[in-house]
This record gives sequence, C-alpha cells and structure tokens, in this order.
Amino acid sequence: MISIELTVALITFYFVMFVTPGPNNIMLTTSGIKYGFKKTIPHILGIPLGHFFQISLVSLGLGTLFQTYPLIQQTLKITGCLYLFFLAYKMFGSLSIKKKQKKQEDH
Repeated sequence: MISIELTVALITFYFVMFVTPGPNNIMLTTSGIKYGFKKTIPHILGIPLGHFFQISLVSLGLGTLFQTYPLIQQTLKITGCLYLFFLAYKMFGSLSIKKKQKKQEDH
C-alpha cells in the first residue's frame, strides 16, 4: 500500500502540476478558445480522472509488477513511443492535406 510520505509527495506534486502552466493547461486553454467552455468540460475532467487512474494502478501494485517483470515496462515504453510517432505522422499528414485543399480552393 502507499505510505503517508508518498501520499503527501503526490498531493504536493499534483497541486503544483495543476496550478503552474504546462502542457495540460495549454491544451485546455487552446481547447476552450477553439471549441468553447462547454465542449472543453470532458477534457477538463479527463485530466484529473486519468491521473487518479494512473496513481490508483501504481498504488495497487503496478509498480511492483514492473519491478518484477521489467520486460513489461520496456514493452510499454516502446509501444508508447511508436504510438507517439504514429500521432506525429498523422498530425503532419493532416497539415499537408490542408495545404493541398487550400491550393485547390485558390485555383
């Protein structure tokens, strides 16, 4: 189970994370500007819910599983890296499609 010292450290970390500007706050600001507050509410709720889910899994023993079987953690790292590359590819691909559509509209 999780110790009181670790609980205090996590609370401090999450307080600082939610208060200071960072990637989540920037994404929320951008989403709010682009889509409005009501459509951004799921994003607002999803960030702390995801963190709660992550901390719960670690507290229930996922960290011990990774220490016992490091191959699982390595596999997740590689899979996550490949997924990020896939997302970057899709993002850059969508930019080139928009450029092509704009060129077609200009002609």
